[in-house]
Amino acid sequence: MNKIDINLVKALRKRTAAGVLSCRNALIDTGGDLDAAVKLLHERHLFPAAIERRPAAEGLLAFLVNARRGVIVELAAETDFVARNPLFQEAAQAIARTTLTAGGELAETLVAPSPDGQGNVADYVRRLATTFGENVHLRRAGALSTDKGVIGAYAHHAPAPGLGRMVALVAISGAAGPTAGSVARKVAMHIVGAAPLWSSVETVPPSIREQKRLSIDKGHDHTPDAREIDIEARLERFYDQTVLPRQRFLLDPSMTVAEYLVTEVGPEALVEGFVCFRVGEDAAHDARVAEAAEFEWTFGNDWSDERPSKLTAVGDERVFVISPSGPKLRDDRDAVDLINAAWSAGATIIALPVARLSSDFLPLSTRKAGAILQKFSNFRTRVAIMGDLSVEMEGSHALRDFVYESNNRGDIIFVNDLDALGQILLTSR
Repeated sequence: MNKIDINLVKALRKRTAAGVLSCRNALIDTGGDLDAAVKLLHERHLFPAAIERRPAAEGLLAFLVNARRGVIVELAAETDFVARNPLFQEAAQAIARTTLTAGGELAETLVAPSPDGQGNVADYVRRLATTFGENVHLRRAGALSTDKGVIGAYAHHAPAPGLGRMVALVAISGAAGPTAGSVARKVAMHIVGAAPLWSSVETVPPSIREQKRLSIDKGHDHTPDAREIDIEARLERFYDQTVLPRQRFLLDPSMTVAEYLVTEVGPEALVEGFVCFRVGEDAAHDARVAEAAEFEWTFGNDWSDERPSKLTAVGDERVFVISPSGPKLRDDRDAVDLINAAWSAGATIIALPVARLSSDFLPLSTRKAGAILQKFSNFRTRVAIMGDLSVEMEGSHALRDFVYESNNRGDIIFVNDLDALGQILLTSR
């Protein structure tokens, strides 16, 4: 059977999003049986396995809150171009609705009925991958619920309602009245900016506490009492950085999050839990970092507390200037913390000295450089790398080309010093 009705091919394409030739061949192989052709295309995976292996650091978060339940899903893609496509955005929202019905678990979501009625969600995502010709997959799902409290949601860089590139859900009990929802949303906004790890000191794993105790510098000559005081002081500082109610409230740093809740909704207010996703965030990596408990320069605040960092105005731009001395920008997690510190300060661009880059960054051949720069791109944060790179560029055509292209785009700028950055920013106004 070599002649296939074009309407059959169109119907198969609509159901599978496979290519014309793939649909035609599947129909020929199945004798024109549409259902059998769908099954055959699924067995043939619809798209080359090579696509599945390509990194997908872009994508979109979709969230949904229904009464006292909320979910977030991350639909990953390779490029921001696909993430901006209305079809992709509608798909992410549809999957969020399915996830809410499925209980918020990723495994249950993938086997739940497809939003378009054809197969399950896993099949639906595969059809999206074929449609866009990219590695599209459902990276993760998170859920939050409360029995008597209220759930607040906040999306940063939201292209449409229910979507964003950074999304947080928070459950707060003891909050009632017309302002409860607004208060919960502001706390969710804080979570996106401050990146807390736990909702209370009691939920900090014992292994983390013990690791923090062991991280005290053995070289210091402490008496037993002084040593215990030092340990407790550092633990308290650690909790202030990483436990949500103890963090300084970003919208009013004069009080903590717990104090803000008491002021706005009363002494019974309590954070029950939260979920926060960022597009492209490597959750496994973050878990390893958390387990290591090496938070001195890994989780927020240190970038903003260091001296002599400063915030300076250049025209309409607010530049967060990082000091040339201090720990290196080691990985993408450090990049997220730096972005959070700048965002909390209201900065529109970060000025980062070359001296703060790790030694394996400038060759640009390492995965580290790509991961760090991808974070700045994901969060749409501009960064100016300041310093003399003439020697490095002379020995690397790739670096020279990269600097030239980056300066033309304007998202990552390479300049010699702050004065040169000011001239560029004032010229581009």
